[in-house]
Amino acid sequence: MTMKNLTDDELLRYLDGLGTVAERENVKDELSENPGAKKRMDELQAVHFFLQKLNRVEQPAKNFTEKVMAGLHVKPSFGFLSPKNGLLLLLGLMVASGFAITLVSSNALDQWHTLFNIGQVPLKNNWVKLPSSIPFDLKMTLKIFVMASIVLGFVLLDRTILRPIFQKRSARWV
Repeated sequence: MTMKNLTDDELLRYLDGLGTVAERENVKDELSENPGAKKRMDELQAVHFFLQKLNRVEQPAKNFTEKVMAGLHVKPSFGFLSPKNGLLLLLGLMVASGFAITLVSSNALDQWHTLFNIGQVPLKNNWVKLPSSIPFDLKMTLKIFVMASIVLGFVLLDRTILRPIFQKRSARWV
């Protein structure tokens, strides 16, 4: 009998149990006579076994389609804050910002410049050179706080007041 070179497709069809009985018998005979084909079959069988273990197809629940179809018309909730908590947080932010703006604009903090003297710290290290002092300006710190609170206030305003209003308006037009 002449030796035939089996293709990977023929070997994979044999592994999957596909093909006619005659084709399967021919592949089986060729594997018993051809050591090169047998070696390739062993390699493909190992890969085939690994992929079968890896790609285990899971069956969805019996009512999966009904759940998906029922969820198509449900509006998603985007809020991570309830309107009540968002309004309380926005109100507290406005009070704190108002207090900080009053302090900054009253010039009461102009003399609040200080230096944190690091030179007297008992840590002596030859590898890291520390500055002798670090300047600190309370007025600049409050200005940064006010800017950050304004940005946070706009985000809270959007999440707690504006977004629900516009969602209700868009729901009327749909």
